[in-house]
Amino acid sequence: MIALLLLQLAQDPLAVRADTIRQGHDALHYDITVVVENGTDHIVGEVETTWLLGSDRPVEVALDSAIRVVRVSMNGRENTRLTRTRWGRPSGLILIPHQGRAGDTISTRIRYHGTPPDGLIIGKNAYGAPTFFADNWPDRAHRWFPAQDLPGDKATVAFHVQAPLEYQVVANGVLGKIDTLAYGNAVWHYRMDRPIPVYTMVVGVARMVRTALPDGGCRITCVPVSVWTYPEDTAYAVTGPFRRAAGMVDYFSDLIGPFPYASLAHVESSTRFGGMENSSAIFYDEKAYEARRLSEETVAHETAHQWFGNAVTEADWHHLWLSEGFATYLATLWIGHADGDSAFAAVMRRHAQAIFAAAGPSEGGANRSPVTGRPILDPTVTDLLSLLNSNNYQKGAWVLHQLRGLVGDSTFVRGLRRYYETRRDGTALSADFARIMTETSGQDLDWYFRQALTQPGYPILEVRWKYRGKNRLALDIRQTQPGEWGSYRIPGLELLVDGTPVRVDVDGVETRQVVKGITRAPRAVQVNPTGWWLLQATVLPDE
Repeated sequence: MIALLLLQLAQDPLAVRADTIRQGHDALHYDITVVVENGTDHIVGEVETTWLLGSDRPVEVALDSAIRVVRVSMNGRENTRLTRTRWGRPSGLILIPHQGRAGDTISTRIRYHGTPPDGLIIGKNAYGAPTFFADNWPDRAHRWFPAQDLPGDKATVAFHVQAPLEYQVVANGVLGKIDTLAYGNAVWHYRMDRPIPVYTMVVGVARMVRTALPDGGCRITCVPVSVWTYPEDTAYAVTGPFRRAAGMVDYFSDLIGPFPYASLAHVESSTRFGGMENSSAIFYDEKAYEARRLSEETVAHETAHQWFGNAVTEADWHHLWLSEGFATYLATLWIGHADGDSAFAAVMRRHAQAIFAAAGPSEGGANRSPVTGRPILDPTVTDLLSLLNSNNYQKGAWVLHQLRGLVGDSTFVRGLRRYYETRRDGTALSADFARIMTETSGQDLDWYFRQALTQPGYPILEVRWKYRGKNRLALDIRQTQPGEWGSYRIPGLELLVDGTPVRVDVDGVETRQVVKGITRAPRAVQVNPTGWWLLQATVLPDE
């Protein structure tokens, strides 16, 4: 039975695991101490990790080879048998032998120092003040602290960050205390008691102002919400992009389930991304503050990630749409909730245009861009940064929108809540979400998820009509997208014939249907007027 199940999983394209690096042991908790100093990019660190062993193989910890390891101990005793090998060009792998067996728990402690080449960005902000901000996505955490830097290995974390007194420190979780030291420094102690992915384990050290916003999610559990900014940007932040930040926590909590963490901080930083969804401590690009262009949509997107991406994490990078597609669609739902249906529809059209127009049209109006011409689940991708594309963001959002149209609002929300409840603090593959939505809806949705996630492109329709008299209208719907995209099934595709709704089950390259009750040759035929399907269509009378 187990062998059969494994065989079925291996054959399921929705459960593909293409990441080449697999965890050998389970990291349960990281206890991270970091010391930063004014006027230097040198750090001193020590990380104690609690492991649940999966075998008798050595524990493998990644740490950039530019960082010098001073000491390694296991279960409190110095380990002199460790080896350090190369793991890719920029990284080193520390191999720590042990005497344990699968199921045992051990701890390792690694002391190190050096200048991080990446991951912890040390520099000055736009106002000339020193800053230290972690920026880990996708696998850059090990560039500044030793870790099993994989999305599927989640752990709890504690930070002890020593910095000069004039700095403020933010990190994941709840601030427990601040210890003032005798020589002008302080140690800030944070603890996150929920398991989170390593790429969201961060610290930020800078001269910042913390502004408390109204609590969010209080209909379930009140969540303190705050904004951390450089002093020059505080007024802009609290009156601009974050003015409804607490309302976002309210909305998503009501829609999905309780906020997964004890607090939420929105932090101005030096991240290379527009926003980075670090668990409970979201980092935003300081350049967007300086230019006064940080959007509320970005804030909603990163807030939604706290549920999907952080609390429920893709087990393999190639299922990134479970994070980015979800956050993109949830942010659009927030816009509809806050600003109305027309605002929601406008953003969904913008998402569609991002898919259609990435490289311009080619023969048949098709988009032949390298992204659009590939499926969302693309196990051939090896450059992780290239996964930040319209397939995983905008098309991923459309996968959810079409699903909502297929199963209905109430079933869609029930399935979303069940998915969050059952996978919270864990990981998931696309097959897990598909199974839960199938069970919740009572429909066979396997065809839909395979079509939406494993086929490239989108339907391009040529709709021809001919009025035959006697109240009959003949429709001929052809799919004209490139052949390598395949044909699409579109059940219940809506057309408006002079304002009268008509539904057609499109399946295959050509679909023909005679519609009765049409009393004259139509003046206007609209395809997909309510916008439930991602497609392009041309309507022509049949000469």
